[in-house]
Amino acid sequence: RRSLLKAGGVLGLFALAGGATSCSFLGAHVEKPQHTETVGYTYHQGHCGGMCPLKCTVRDGRLVLVEPNTCCHDRYETICLKGISEIQHIYGAGRVQTPLKRVGKRGENKFVSVSWEEALDDIVAKLQAIRSQYGNKAVYVRTCDETGPIFLKDMLQAQGSGNTGIDVGNGNGLDPAIGLGGGYATATAEARDWVNSRLVLTVGSNFCESTLPQVRLFFEAKEAGARMITVDPHFSTTAGKSDEWIPIEPGTDAALFLGMIVHILDKGLTDQQFMKLHTSFPYLVDISTGKLLRHHEPDLNAKKPEKGDTNPFYVCDANTSAPCAYTQCANPDLNATITFQNKTYTTVFNLLKQTLKSFSVAEAARITHIPEKKICELAALYAQGPSSLALGWGGNDKMANADIAGHAAAVLTALTGNVGKPGAGVGVYVGGSFGTGYSAKFGSWSLPSYMKASKNEMAAYDFRTKPNSVRAAIVFGDDTAQHFGNMNVTKAWYEKLDLVVQLDPYFTEACKWSDYVLPLTTRFENDCAFSNIKTGYNNIVMQNKIIDPLFEAKTDLWVQQEIARRLGCADVLPKTGEDYVRQLLKGSKDPSINTLTPEKINEAFGVWPIKGNEKIKRCFEDGKFSTPSGRMDVYYEDMLAFNQQLPLWEAPLEAYEDNPLRERFPLQFANTRTRFRIHNQFNDAQWLQSIYVPTIAVNPADLEKRGIKNGDVVRVKNDRGLIKVHVQANEAIRPGCARLYEGATADFTIEGNMQELTNDAYVPRGEKLMVGPVIPFSDTLVEVEKA
Repeated sequence: RRSLLKAGGVLGLFALAGGATSCSFLGAHVEKPQHTETVGYTYHQGHCGGMCPLKCTVRDGRLVLVEPNTCCHDRYETICLKGISEIQHIYGAGRVQTPLKRVGKRGENKFVSVSWEEALDDIVAKLQAIRSQYGNKAVYVRTCDETGPIFLKDMLQAQGSGNTGIDVGNGNGLDPAIGLGGGYATATAEARDWVNSRLVLTVGSNFCESTLPQVRLFFEAKEAGARMITVDPHFSTTAGKSDEWIPIEPGTDAALFLGMIVHILDKGLTDQQFMKLHTSFPYLVDISTGKLLRHHEPDLNAKKPEKGDTNPFYVCDANTSAPCAYTQCANPDLNATITFQNKTYTTVFNLLKQTLKSFSVAEAARITHIPEKKICELAALYAQGPSSLALGWGGNDKMANADIAGHAAAVLTALTGNVGKPGAGVGVYVGGSFGTGYSAKFGSWSLPSYMKASKNEMAAYDFRTKPNSVRAAIVFGDDTAQHFGNMNVTKAWYEKLDLVVQLDPYFTEACKWSDYVLPLTTRFENDCAFSNIKTGYNNIVMQNKIIDPLFEAKTDLWVQQEIARRLGCADVLPKTGEDYVRQLLKGSKDPSINTLTPEKINEAFGVWPIKGNEKIKRCFEDGKFSTPSGRMDVYYEDMLAFNQQLPLWEAPLEAYEDNPLRERFPLQFANTRTRFRIHNQFNDAQWLQSIYVPTIAVNPADLEKRGIKNGDVVRVKNDRGLIKVHVQANEAIRPGCARLYEGATADFTIEGNMQELTNDAYVPRGEKLMVGPVIPFSDTLVEVEKA
């Protein structure tokens, strides 16, 4: 960003001269005889899952205080450092104050200030030329969780981002078994349910930093008697607040779960009734093909399937030893092996036992570096239940083998019945708004039928390397630098595009590679009384106007309206944000929502409780799951080609112990989440910078070997790239590892972007997984040396 200011007098990025509005905000405050003071209510970031309801004080048109909204239930009176810092952040040097046009090469960081008219006229003309020559698929529109309503992808009939590979590692393995989460492993119950747990086993999740608005739930559970155990390679904040911390070798969570499964099987700690009636363990499988036996197979002399169940799975009736549709059998045999019509069939449960014959608790201990005795203790405690297995985003899910860990977690849950009852659940509990809490089903704003996005040719990460139609990218927010590993590949892709437009309140990393940078408003700025409404943590929250748009920033709706006007279709969009909110409420099919008005919500100070939220949300209490069979389907037939129909240990792609690459790059590079950031947001929040700047943390023993002292500037490198940062000697870091919090982009390190180091490879089965492969950011090896 600094180089932007050096680009000459034509720049005017931060409008330090000539911009009266910006000067009045950045200049020293002048005392006035009288002040006008107002209070407004809105919500904060959605990306962390907090959606904290906020009370905002404005004096003389300037935001001066951000605090929790004290007018809602005290459970939702939440705020963190990031929210408090907004009174400085939105006026900070990082704001894009005016539309910017690139004048140098992409990545050179040279821009000039232009008018909105000039920018949009040129952008639309270029988009129309690209669409005319290459088709609608030549335009790629990418959004993020922090935007308002985005219609542009449909308006342009463009491609979207598709699978992005982030936060899907565990969900790829867990969600097919339970039918919840959509690939993101959202938990089967709220963290409020932990007060009913005997054990809360947190694996790969730094809950006490990743979900600050819900941290009180962790301590409520602990005070209620739940045993809080955290498994993490590093001594994280959550580990420090737990009853026990179990260190583990990075990327080996699957081995831990498999070791626990082996012990549970060996000691008979399973919940047989749950397995029989609520899982696929009794389903019959053809041992020669690995295919599940279903009704379309040859006549089995079994009863006809129930009406409506045209292709049921089959089990063996323990009373008759005959095959039977699973819906008609009250007592299926978990251990059956039967032969008929010259074929042999056995149960999924038998196959699990056979699959794990070659795996042992001792093997799990060797891989994870967790003692055998501890794995056995943990397995027994978990099986006793009720237990909650809290997986994470930002931990093991950033390893290439994370889907196996998620699948093993599903099997572990299914064996013990630790789901659908008080204190028993599985998944990612981070963020009360990410599917774990109550949600409101709003209506939508309908566009004409011909306005429909093009089908994505491929997943987002593949656009960079595989042949495709894309010639123009329009990106809301800085997902470009967050969702893709190996930033050098992303830069090379951007170089080939005809047009790159970045829309963001802040000048983030991706802006440097854009042709135009367009300034958007923040959550606190608005051009009308209210403009958006969302599901917060168990509440409906509304974005009210707190202050007028700063500088030349515009709302994302205004930008889209102006593009639509130039395309001759402005009438298809809401005229104002108010129109949009009213339609979302009125168009809902839920009577508790379609009778609401914005005025009624604001009578409750912008926060409206979702019906039923006083009760802990818990899924599958009736034992029926959201899967094709209505059971926990732990056998993945579509993974037969990869021998992962049942979870089988597989090492990470790069960060495994005996990788020969470790001779040159011996440290596993962990990029984890932190309370100081939401992904790569808030890098430029100066108050937070006073507390934290990008620093790589390494165990003192590893630094001593390299002759490095605490505070030294170091080079962190591998064959992909190199960055320079200060180093911190930290005993909380596992030896053989180096940890840097995610979002360390080039303006905030000494040199380089951490994504220039991260791994973007994926496993062969990746494209067949539920939402595509995980991008294995932490499945990365580096070396650290004194600069």
